[in-house]
Parts: sequence; structure tokens; C-alpha cells
Amino acid sequence: MLNLKIFFVATIFSIFVQISCADPLQCDVFDPACRARIQASNSHSVRTKARNQCHYQDIWLIPGRADSSCTRPDAKRLVDIDPRQVHIKPAVVKFPGCFTLEIRNLRVHDHQDVLSNSFFAKSEYQWLNVKEFGDVKCQNASNNGCGGYGNNCYYCDICESLQAIDRDEITPNNDNGGFAEQFKGLNCPRKAGYYTFRKEFCFNDWSAFDTDGDCQMDFLQSDKSDYKGALQSLQQIGYGTVIAKIRMAYNATGGIQRKKDTKEAQIERTVLRELEERKRTWDINRGQFEKFQQWYIEYRKNIWHREEYLPWLLYENEISCLRLTFDVCERVPRRKPYGGKGYTCD
Repeated sequence: MLNLKIFFVATIFSIFVQISCADPLQCDVFDPACRARIQASNSHSVRTKARNQCHYQDIWLIPGRADSSCTRPDAKRLVDIDPRQVHIKPAVVKFPGCFTLEIRNLRVHDHQDVLSNSFFAKSEYQWLNVKEFGDVKCQNASNNGCGGYGNNCYYCDICESLQAIDRDEITPNNDNGGFAEQFKGLNCPRKAGYYTFRKEFCFNDWSAFDTDGDCQMDFLQSDKSDYKGALQSLQQIGYGTVIAKIRMAYNATGGIQRKKDTKEAQIERTVLRELEERKRTWDINRGQFEKFQQWYIEYRKNIWHREEYLPWLLYENEISCLRLTFDVCERVPRRKPYGGKGYTCD
């Protein structure tokens, strides 16, 4: 069930983009015709062989309500998202399968420093009653703390990421069936106004997260005790509710970038002074010393960027925080009894 975190992370890249979509698959998973369509879409997977060998378990999502209660009161109101206008269809989302994310009447205010720059976000997920889930760290992030997948990840330049997908720069092995390909053609807004985002996303099978085909999710294969501990706790529950928070901000303006450059120059000067003192006792030639010196400068800059700059920038330039809830079921949900609306895992 931990695989679902990756789905939530993927939605980050789409929050601020303009409408661009194919006809969505919107049907009731309890309808035999709908199930036939889902099975037909699964049959087109480029990893059918791996899927059949691994027998990954199907799971279901019941999307809940969206709200902006996690937005801090003095956040900069540069993008307005009405939580009532956030819709995920169908009412029960089957994985593997498809879902449609729609955000209507997304308002972008006129702020040239922002519209000429990019957006910035952080993903935070919490599984109710499983404390370990909220504490797990981002996996495969770069040295400076950007990117990666899972919980508590920073996405430092959403607009550039979308452009890189169009240039085929971040799609591994040119895999046209990959999830990133579904973001092709999307762009960040460049002028004020009202926008609608509507996009269908599909997981044909779980093997998108098992690139080597060994039936083990890639992010669980190394020694990541925080993920493994959370997984063990989840296995004892069987289903539960995930709270996904997408904290959104605008990226560094010109003034902030100048301050960042000044701080990095200060770090470089400090490191140079430290190393000049230490190298007197080192048995090392000039070439080796210069190579280590450059590595250590970048290492110290990355620590500052990851541990101090990114949290500060998110707080300083926060636009809003969107909070979404999902019930996650290991078996087919059923309609609520006694004429109630919606579905339940029980």
C-alpha cells in the first residue's frame, strides 16, 4: 500500500497547469462494462510479463473531501484554489487503473515576479493511526534536497520539470508508457486569469515502480528502515485513511536569488579558510586537494540548501496548502448501507 504515496506526489506537478486532456475514464467500478474497460486498458501495458509474474495486489481509493485548512493565515494570496472545485473521478479509483484530476476556476493573480519565474511545492502525507508513515523521509532526492518520491519531498522548479518532460530530458529510457509522459504538453501559466486543470492519469500496472522486474518495489529494496517500519504497521491494518497535503509556494524572486547567491559565496569563503588551515597537516598533492576542496564546497552548500533554505523558502513564499483525504482499501469497496451516499471499505 505504500506505493500510493507515489501517486500523490505525481499530482504536485499538475496543480498550476492549464487544461490539456484526453477524454477521461469516468465509470463505476461496480459496473461490469466499466471493469471490462479497465481490463482492456491493463492489457496494453508494456510490462505485462512482469505484472503476470509478480501478482501485485489490486487496491482501491475512495477520494474524500478537499480543504485548505493547512494554509497559514498570512500566506501570500497569488493563486486561489477553491477546495470545492477539486474533483477526482470516478468515485472509486482502482489501481491499477485510471483516474481524472480536475481543478476548476483556479485563479492566478497578476504578479510579474511570480509569473515570469516558477512554482515550488512540498508533499506531506500522513496515514491515520500510523505515526511512522508521516515521519518517513523523501527517497532519491538530489544532494540539495530537491525532487525524489515519497513523503516530505520538495519540488523546487515545477515549470522547468514540465519543460524537461517535453524535451525528453527526464523520461528514463524514452519509455513512452511512463507516468511522466502523461504530463507532456502541459505548461505553467504565464499571465493572470482563471484556469482549469483537467487530466487523466493511468497506472497500467505496478511495475512502473519495479523497473528491474524483480517483484520488489524499488524504493523498498535498499536499507530504508523508516519505510519498512511503516509498511509493517500498514499490513496490520488492511485499510485506512491517507491525508495528503500539498504545500505550494512561488520560487525565488530576483531579490531572494541575490540573497541566496550571497549566502553561497559566504559558505565558499568559510570553507576555503577552513581547508587552508587543515591542509597544512595533510599529506596530499595539489591536484587531490583542489578536487576535494571543490567537492567539500558543494557538499556544504547542499547541506545549507536542503536543511535551511528549502524550509525557509516554502514558508516565506507560501501561496496555499491543499489538503486531500483518501480512504484506501485492499478489497473492493461497497456502497454505504441504508441509502447512504458514497462507498466504504468495511
